[in-house]
Amino acid sequence: MENIDNPHLASYIQAENSYSTKVLSQNRFLQRIVQREMKRRLQTRRQLPPLTTVAHGYEYFSTTSAYGMVYLRKPLGKGRDPPEVYCHTIGTTQEEDVLVFEEPDDSVFVDITSTKDMKFVTINSNSLSSSEVRVIDATLNVTQQNKPLLRLIKPRVPQLEYYVDHHDSTFYILTNAQKATNFKLVKAPDESVEHSEWEDVITMNPTEKIEDVDIFQNNIVIYGRRDGLPIILCHDLSTKLTHQVDLPGRFCVVSPGTNLEFNTDTFRFSVSSPFAHESTYEYDVEKRKLNPVRVASIQGFDKSKYTCTQIHVKSHDNQDIPVTLIHSKDYEKNSKNPVLMRSYGAYGVSTDPDFKIEHLPLLERGWVIALAHVRGGSELGRPWYEQGKLKHKMNSFRDFIAVAEHLVKTKVTSPDHLAAIGTSAGGLLVGSVLHMRPDLFRALVLRVPFVDPLSAMLNPDLPLTQVEYPEWGNPTKDKEAYECIQAYSPYENIKALSNATSLPAVFVTGGLKDQRVAYWQPLKFVAGLRHSLKESKDVLLKMDLDRGHFGGGSEQDARLSEAAEQVAFLISHVQK
Repeated sequence: MENIDNPHLASYIQAENSYSTKVLSQNRFLQRIVQREMKRRLQTRRQLPPLTTVAHGYEYFSTTSAYGMVYLRKPLGKGRDPPEVYCHTIGTTQEEDVLVFEEPDDSVFVDITSTKDMKFVTINSNSLSSSEVRVIDATLNVTQQNKPLLRLIKPRVPQLEYYVDHHDSTFYILTNAQKATNFKLVKAPDESVEHSEWEDVITMNPTEKIEDVDIFQNNIVIYGRRDGLPIILCHDLSTKLTHQVDLPGRFCVVSPGTNLEFNTDTFRFSVSSPFAHESTYEYDVEKRKLNPVRVASIQGFDKSKYTCTQIHVKSHDNQDIPVTLIHSKDYEKNSKNPVLMRSYGAYGVSTDPDFKIEHLPLLERGWVIALAHVRGGSELGRPWYEQGKLKHKMNSFRDFIAVAEHLVKTKVTSPDHLAAIGTSAGGLLVGSVLHMRPDLFRALVLRVPFVDPLSAMLNPDLPLTQVEYPEWGNPTKDKEAYECIQAYSPYENIKALSNATSLPAVFVTGGLKDQRVAYWQPLKFVAGLRHSLKESKDVLLKMDLDRGHFGGGSEQDARLSEAAEQVAFLISHVQK
């Protein structure tokens, strides 16, 4: 199956797709209702108030069209009406380009940015666990005869990460150096950026972490978390005082805005929550005033009927696992509530209480959404991530199982009413739970799931294998890593299901053009289930022949149709 040129592959995929289409067609009426509900919720005004940003002589703005958001810019003082877009090679031909830097290491990603004050260009060479940043004077006229001098901020050190910006005559560096596992902000003068010269500016408590930093002429804005929930801090560069921004809600997701202007006391950020689309706010640091710029409501959804709460669940090692519950205000603990668990638990990616349109039809039908903040994410900082990777990866699965058991024990739900969904590495999480505790769930959805991690990590020629050794380990050289991956790999443990007395219904998706999780991972997994299980009629595979890891592009109807299909699958098995 790993050979895409195998003459039998196309017919096998067609047979799986045909079977899934036949089974799912039994829920076609429900799927149409759910899709209509979601589409109605997403209806917005034909044109939303535009977002504008003024910087460097241009006004950057966005508007809406029948195809989605459109992003534009215009010179200050000119009108917006001309559509006037050009592609231009500045001055010289590509043959005259100057090679400035080359990164020989395939496990490293390279990108370039400019510092906020526009004085330097930064060349950022990052892996999953280390950094190396070089800076170039942005005013230099670069030619073959006048190549720029690259200034290395700090040579690469394993497990040390840092990111560089600049203000006046000072470099500001966000780093995890000196045991700052949740990161800190330091500074160093232009003339001496050696590590010994780094001076602390902002440090965090053990339950806090810094996720992003934005530097302005008078202030530094810190985006972070405290006890897993988002915070924004404003640090005055003159007084050295720091204050916290009052956010519009407690359970939400905060994202930095595109704040291009350096000399300003206002900045923008966006907020989304389980009951609200992404909205844009502007904060005046001097006045300490938060102003809504663009708030998009959900049509026909009464958010006053619902709430978010947080509980903590003891895992196998007595560690408290945070769980965010999204539910109706009048739900009762009667063991009959349908519950959808979801998590990710890898790469330090947090499972946030953001807006997901597919949750609304479930909430309105009495479901509880349970976001399990398992180890492997970074909700509680870098240590939370470190405790769910490499040789500690099993913690992610045990945390998820502990949450499921707690929801049953406390009568929030029962195994007959419990479902779970996971995407990519989250699909690995849900797929592993399938062979570890198949009795706990009634239905599972695995979207483009990473279900054969051992085969992937044993093949260094795959696009991302070497890059991801710091996350999963290198089983080609490390016996412990091999055995650890083998122990939790869904594909390697299919045989454990052969004697299971009860199994959940399973819906698996994949993309033939997926460059992150190869098509053969979900394909082999489902084939293995069919080979090992006595009864596999409730196992479905839908392989999209034209799509990659992130779906089929920007078509809203296609995305809603896919989501509605999965929601209808869950409802049909859990709420018969």
